[in-house]
Amino acid sequence: MAAAKLDPIDLRILDAIQRDGRITKLALAEKVGLSPTPCWMRLRKLEKAGIVTGYHAAIAMRVIAPVATVLMEVTLANHRQA
Repeated sequence: MAAAKLDPIDLRILDAIQRDGRITKLALAEKVGLSPTPCWMRLRKLEKAGIVTGYHAAIAMRVIAPVATVLMEVTLANHRQA
């Protein structure tokens, strides 16, 4: 698969949506230095090319419920197929 050719504006769009996936189209356009319509068209192009695959939320699990990390080690004295 050939690498996608991205220009500096595409890279600024990707940076902005990685930092804030809920950024408005107008704010994104202002941040990357484009008018809203061309910015929106570039974002759609990045989505259609499979470069942007989705928008996600980061969940603070420790706020929802206590979280414990457990490490285990298992050692077998014998190993048989049966």
